[in-house]
Amino acid sequence: MQPTRSRKSSTQARGRARREALLGAARTLLTERTLAQIELSDVAALAGIPKSSAYYFYGDIHALYAELAALHDEELNDAFAAPMPRLKDWEAVIGLLIDRAADYFFENSSACQLMFGPQTPPDIKWISRSADKTHSAVFEEQIDRQFLMPEFPDRDRVFFRAVEATDLMFGLSILEFGALTERMVEEAKIMACAYLRVYIPPILPRR
Repeated sequence: MQPTRSRKSSTQARGRARREALLGAARTLLTERTLAQIELSDVAALAGIPKSSAYYFYGDIHALYAELAALHDEELNDAFAAPMPRLKDWEAVIGLLIDRAADYFFENSSACQLMFGPQTPPDIKWISRSADKTHSAVFEEQIDRQFLMPEFPDRDRVFFRAVEATDLMFGLSILEFGALTERMVEEAKIMACAYLRVYIPPILPRR
């Protein structure tokens, strides 16, 4: 029985490695081309994987993009959840979180295309919209670790909308300028904080 389990483990490891190679190749190609200019066969060729194997893991390029979008959202959430220094107020916490998002997108142009690009299919964009619920919970937690926030109705929804406002400004930057700009990152901070100020006083007691 042991040899059978070993062969199965080896096959699973090889499968994981090939999926990771395909995702990595897609990331690379999306720095050079638009979504519509890439075929699954292009990704397989760059990854050095037989085309038949690529189609075994992903029925089409759309399925690969969906998994890559979900991976980007996981990585982005890890960036949000990383420890923070002690900051002067809750708006500084929001500012740093939005800076972390901007840094991630500056370093991952494939994420920009998949989350904000005009060619991204609606269902893939919905993956990121759904992930924003997780991101917004981290925004709330990061403030709560440093400050005592007041209770107010639908607090989770309020933070979700603040994250959506940030996404809106990032998306407008891609639409208007073809890239995420520093100016639009600052606009995202202004919009998110202005909305949250409706519910959160400017000065909160420290923990």
